[in-house]
Amino acid sequence: MALAVAMAMASTVPASRLARSVLPLLPPHYLSFRWLDNTARNAESAAAESQSVTVNVAHDLLRKGHRYLDVRTCDEFKAGHPPGALNIPYMFRTGAEMSKNPQFLDEVSAHFVKDDAFVVGCKSGRRSLMAVTDLQSAGFGRVANVAGGYSAWTEKGLPTSEQGHGEAP
Repeated sequence: MALAVAMAMASTVPASRLARSVLPLLPPHYLSFRWLDNTARNAESAAAESQSVTVNVAHDLLRKGHRYLDVRTCDEFKAGHPPGALNIPYMFRTGAEMSKNPQFLDEVSAHFVKDDAFVVGCKSGRRSLMAVTDLQSAGFGRVANVAGGYSAWTEKGLPTSEQGHGEAP
């Protein structure tokens, strides 16, 4: 209600007078801008949900011909991955930190065309979501993040492999 009053006054009162007259009417949470941060976080969450699929859906998509791009590090991939997955790390471990693979899009483009349908997974779904965002920005329109990543994949008891073939050269 206070926000509606404030907005209505904004069209008829000069800015300096508006600030003095409206700010006392606004509840404190509007003045902290936390609501704006929460709105941005909610928008990011909705975007993530719109481009993510569950591990069960990802498994069904693989059976229907989609491919699996595993963006974990080579060591993570070698420890286990979905059968037939292709490993192109989105990030490299550099000591205690991770750094983005500067050749990621070029390496993906060497194995996929922009019209290919594929799912992208990592350990938990965070790196793969970043990778999906980059891939979509680069024109790959039929990609989806595997929500929960390989951890969720194994928790559901879906098939895994420890064979190294499937790695990108």
